[in-house]
This record gives sequence, structure tokens and C-alpha cells, in this order.
Amino acid sequence: MRVVVVMPEPPYSEGGPAGRCAAALLEGLTEHDRIELTAVAARVTTAAVREPPRAIPVEILSVEPQDRAQAWSDLLRRPLGYLSRGEFGAHVRRLAADADILHLDQVHTAWCDLGSDIPSLVHLHYLVRLDRPRRPAGPRAAAQLFGLAAAERAAVRRHIFLVANSRIVGDELRRRAPRADVTVIPLVLDPDQYAPAADVSQVAGFIGQARWPTTAAAARRLVERVWPLVRRELPDARLLVAGRGMDELGLQATGGVEIVGDVESASSFLGGLSLLLFPSPRGSGMKVKVLEALACGLPVVTSRVGAEGIAPTEGIVVADDDEGAARAAISILSDDGERRQRGAAALRAFEEHHTPKVAAAAFADLYARMTESRR
Repeated sequence: MRVVVVMPEPPYSEGGPAGRCAAALLEGLTEHDRIELTAVAARVTTAAVREPPRAIPVEILSVEPQDRAQAWSDLLRRPLGYLSRGEFGAHVRRLAADADILHLDQVHTAWCDLGSDIPSLVHLHYLVRLDRPRRPAGPRAAAQLFGLAAAERAAVRRHIFLVANSRIVGDELRRRAPRADVTVIPLVLDPDQYAPAADVSQVAGFIGQARWPTTAAAARRLVERVWPLVRRELPDARLLVAGRGMDELGLQATGGVEIVGDVESASSFLGGLSLLLFPSPRGSGMKVKVLEALACGLPVVTSRVGAEGIAPTEGIVVADDDEGAARAAISILSDDGERRQRGAAALRAFEEHHTPKVAAAAFADLYARMTESRR
């Protein structure tokens, strides 16, 4: 099967969460014996330039940032359709002419199958209306939300084949598009990018991008409500809060809290912790930071939202209330035996369900079904 994978950002191992997962998936697809892979990614000219892993054959095309006037014009006809225009869109169509399947990653690429008659799928990592149920403050944020929501609706409406990363997102897609063929395939990461977590005690951590409202809400809940309960029992425990923009949220660096801010490597940061503490109050789709913790053999305390898309494992303790999250964190941080046991379970869960080979096999089955649909 000749498959073209189209991505809105390059598959950098140390790039954004979607790029890290895309890099791992492409690695698995490249090694699958039933798939002849071609991959193309857009890189906005204002974005940082990195080198993708050498093992991944991907073509990266530079595109200019979306013109604001064109974006407003597109909202009614082709929301977030800028990648389908210009040389990037034309190049995708040329590649599709010699392919069997178009694999469109995220809503930003969902219009790139215009003019193509081969089966295409859209891989939706999350659903924006589940992540942001309320209207954001400020006209710019509101416009961005409106554009994402419109693009999401169009992608779901236009495509027969949809891929979700979790049962929750999959069920919502089936509700919105009863005639669609919805497949749930969990996100994956490259295990070679993650070293085992160090054997340290009483160092909890949190990582995420503060610009994403759900992540910012989780960081505030952790620092203001959950962590003080932990420190009452463990006065020597430390909490490291990392991620772009975290130093701008106004979080109080007291009571063992250290605001680390942006870090060069998420895997290196996670490797120095005893526990990932991520009390996410809302959101949809798999949380890559939780998946990365599993890859490091690091135990996790999170909510049901934070554990979405990951098979039940002793490596993750699910607690939706502040007191429950604090009790779980205290137990793990104060008991080295429990920490190591849960860390080993976390690594086993990752190896069984979230490696490139596992996802590639699931996608190969889907591609075969899509090919059969043409006959």
C-alpha cells in the first residue's frame, strides 16, 4: 500500500507533542512490510528549525504564516484550509496521484485531499469543544477557537474515515458522524528517546504549555490546591513546574514549589523526577506528557481526563478530587518500594500499547480496509 502522510508540523523528536508522536508513528510505518510510505510536513517560516530523526524519510516544505485577511475569508468556505493552497497543497496532490491512501494528521491538513479521488483519513488528536467549552476572553482567542471549531466540524463532516486516540474522542466522533468509520488508535512515542527515570525520592513534577487553557488550569490546581496538602505530610518534598509560559502564570514558588519554565528536553526533565503529578480538570484526547512519563518508567498521579486513552495500569493512579490526588502522591513519594513498583508497571504498559510497531500494525489494518472500500 502506497501511503502519503501529511502533517501540519515537522516530526521533531524534541518539538511539540504532536510532532514527537508523529515522529514515532512514521518510524513504525516506515518499518512495516505492507506499507510504502511517503511523508510531507509543513514548517511555518517563523517556526524554529530542527532536524528530524534521520531514520524518518520526511519532506519538509516551508510555508508562510496564514494571512489574517485570508483566514477570515476562509472561515465560511474552507476554515484552516491554508495548507491546501499554494505549493504545499499542490505538492500533496501530486503525491496523491501515485498513492493508495492519504493520511491527514490533524484538522490543519484536512482540506489537503481536495481534488484527490483516493481514500483519505483524518487523524484528530483532540476535540476543541471538549477542551474549551467556554468562550475565551479576548477577540483574538475567540477567533482562534471559532476557526478551530469550524475546521473540526468540516473535517468530521467531509471524511468517512476518522481516527481518534481515545475511546472518549472516538465515541464523540461517532455521535457527530454516525455514518463515519471511526477507529481508535492510541498515540505512540519512540522508546529510544526516553531514558529510565532516575532513582530519586520526593521530587514531583509537572510539565506542559501554559498557553493551552486546560494545562494552565491543571498547573494552578496543582500548585494552589493539591500540593499544599502534600507538603503538610511531606515537608521536604519538592515540586518542579516546567513548560513554556509557566513562569508567566503567576504561580507562587513557595512551599517546595520551583517554577522551572521552558526546558530543552521533556524526557530529561521527566527522568529526574520521582512522580508526574498532573491533576487535569478537563480536556480531551491523550496527554502526551502522561505517555512520556510511562516511557520513562515514571509513576503518574492524574485525573480520569489525564489518563484518557491509556489502558488501566498500576503505573497510573487516577484521582479526580484534590484530597485523593494528594494522598496518592504522598504514598508514592514516601514509599520507594511503591514508587519503583508503579514505575515498572508504567514502563510495561508503554511497551505493550504505545510503541511505533503497535500503532503501525493498527494503521496498516485500517489502510487495508480503506483500500477495500474502493472495490
